[in-house]
Amino acid sequence: MTTDEKQHVADLAKRHVAPRNILLSLQDKFPENVTRITQVYKHKSVIEKEIRGPRSEIQHLFKLIEDAGYVYWSRKKDDSEVVREIFWAHPDSVKLLNIFPIVLVMDSTYKTNKYRQPLFEIVGMTSTELTFAVGFAYMESEQTENFCWVLEKLKELFVKKDMCPQVILTDRDLALMKAIEVVFPNSINLLCRFHINKNVGAKCKQHVVNDLQKTIDTLWMEVVWASDEVEYGQRLHQLEQACVDYSGFINYVKDTWLTPHRHRFVGAWINRVLHLGNTTTNRVESAHWKLKQMLGNSIGDMVKCWEAMNNNLRLQLGNIRASFQKSFYEVENAHVSPFYGYLRGSVSRAALRRIAEELLRVDYVGTNRQICGCTLRTSYGLPCACELGRYRVGGIPIPIDAVHVHWRKLTMEVELEKGEDDGSEVDMTAAMDELWRRFRSLDVVGKRALRSRVCELAYPTMTTLCPPPEKIKTKGGVKKKGKKPADYDVYRDPSYHEYVDKASQSSQRQSQPSQTSKKIKLSKKQPQFIVQFPNHIRSYIEDVVNVESDGNCGFRVIASLHGYGEDGWSMVRRELGLELIDKDRSTLYDKLFSNRLSAVRESLMIESFGSQPPEKWMSLPDMGYLIANRYNVVLVCLGNPCITFFPMTSSHSPNVSIYCIGFVNQNHWVQVNMKEGFPLPPVTLDWKKFRSHIATTWMLGFAGRMQHWQLLTPVLA
Repeated sequence: MTTDEKQHVADLAKRHVAPRNILLSLQDKFPENVTRITQVYKHKSVIEKEIRGPRSEIQHLFKLIEDAGYVYWSRKKDDSEVVREIFWAHPDSVKLLNIFPIVLVMDSTYKTNKYRQPLFEIVGMTSTELTFAVGFAYMESEQTENFCWVLEKLKELFVKKDMCPQVILTDRDLALMKAIEVVFPNSINLLCRFHINKNVGAKCKQHVVNDLQKTIDTLWMEVVWASDEVEYGQRLHQLEQACVDYSGFINYVKDTWLTPHRHRFVGAWINRVLHLGNTTTNRVESAHWKLKQMLGNSIGDMVKCWEAMNNNLRLQLGNIRASFQKSFYEVENAHVSPFYGYLRGSVSRAALRRIAEELLRVDYVGTNRQICGCTLRTSYGLPCACELGRYRVGGIPIPIDAVHVHWRKLTMEVELEKGEDDGSEVDMTAAMDELWRRFRSLDVVGKRALRSRVCELAYPTMTTLCPPPEKIKTKGGVKKKGKKPADYDVYRDPSYHEYVDKASQSSQRQSQPSQTSKKIKLSKKQPQFIVQFPNHIRSYIEDVVNVESDGNCGFRVIASLHGYGEDGWSMVRRELGLELIDKDRSTLYDKLFSNRLSAVRESLMIESFGSQPPEKWMSLPDMGYLIANRYNVVLVCLGNPCITFFPMTSSHSPNVSIYCIGFVNQNHWVQVNMKEGFPLPPVTLDWKKFRSHIATTWMLGFAGRMQHWQLLTPVLA
């Protein structure tokens, strides 16, 4: 390669461009170039060696950390120079931690480095509900003593000595929970509802017959979501009655979860805690996913891992600063009312959205505290429905003091407040004087020893520390024999509940013929339809299936997805008409559709089986609610806008079918077959307003996939 070509490779390699794409770029820019991809790999290796120079891995890591201004600590194994733990935090992360210290979410992830050391990540939440990374720690193992060391370093990041997080959210890792109790005794340790519900569901599949699983799952969700201790006792009694023949399951639920930990995840207790809406560890799980996307593989050393974290943090901090500016200068249509006059520009848009949603409850809550429950006030620090009702009755705007200070912080460019005694903690004068006194009093050998120890602090890039010499065993699942995912080699082993789910699905596939094989033969991808869907979702589309365009296309797609075949569209129309007059949900639809109820009913009634006029076409969101409720499925619409419809009167089911449809050409519906685990778009405000209490579990169960959608669409989020 010529000098210009080598420089081009170096520039692209610095930006983490894949070698194959570097080669393509070389061929585009230098048409006469005949470089092979092996040469690209070799030149990348030469560049990395030149950058690192004679420094060891840990020396180079410390140089990068020092140059970037990170705060960091490390410790080594006894009687050796091998790194045992290392903890680091970005300077802006430290600032954000001290600005938003209320809630922290912690979790470990695996397979991020060639030494197989677990990575412990700590994240927080800004006033705009964005996640920020607080700190990272590579640990030798996941024992209480290791966690205590990391948490002690976390504690040192707080400027004020008496400051600590009010809420710490984790999984049920007993070693970590014990360490939190030791280091942060005044913090409330909540447990992830999502993982608890999944494990209880997995245990239910093992002990309970199929016919009762759904009922018991619903009863369990009602226990978890109980709003007070009286309701909790009633719901638990109902669950015990239903499980009278399944002592193994009810004993597991009570002994493992309810008796020791109910105050950490049951609504009756955690609704009194200022958790700001964080009841699962999805926030840190999402951070793990983004980091692994940046890493690309699990065979890098600690320098590669730090570079990926640093690049990820740069993007993260940019998004956070942009979200603060957005809250300052942009006003949503829902917040232009004088009622929000004191809050606009002073409170984050995320807080205003939550207040606007709560305002919808005022019409049927009024100013009654008992009906209201005041959960938004106690859990979010925002005015609840009864409080908003009193402001509305008094004809006064919402006062700024009614909003917790967390939601009113919209900048990182502030001087951190220091405690009264903090000045003495950072004064080195006395320590340096004592060090000089000791140095002068020692003999030559003693002076050499002391100088060596001081040099370790003064010149970290000259450290003698080295990384672990061999792969160590961790708590992460053992790698099974077999083929790992072809498209991504940074993956985790399934959790207990995922093994149970997979086994259950496998047995169902063996005992029942596939509905998909009966429905319709899949067509080839149709690009004229795919390009009409949002860019960020196209890579998740496997196939688009067209149907006849006769005014019944929407109902044809649902019939095909439900196993009736495309020609079963008339049956779908009839069943949705019956759903509309269902006695158990008639009140729901009266409130949901209001004066549009008769129009919705008329749109389902046809006079002939031929082509239908526009007023008989399937329209959303109205039909979306009916389809999700009638067939107890999750309906996803890809169009403008993209919407998810969950059932409104049932609880989350792990084996639910997901029907995906697409709106194209502004007048036609098609069937969209998606890859497993694709991101889900948001639900409508009406769904949140009129759904039953138990239906909230749908959003909990799919929180990760909905958050994934938000991550892919930062502008819309």
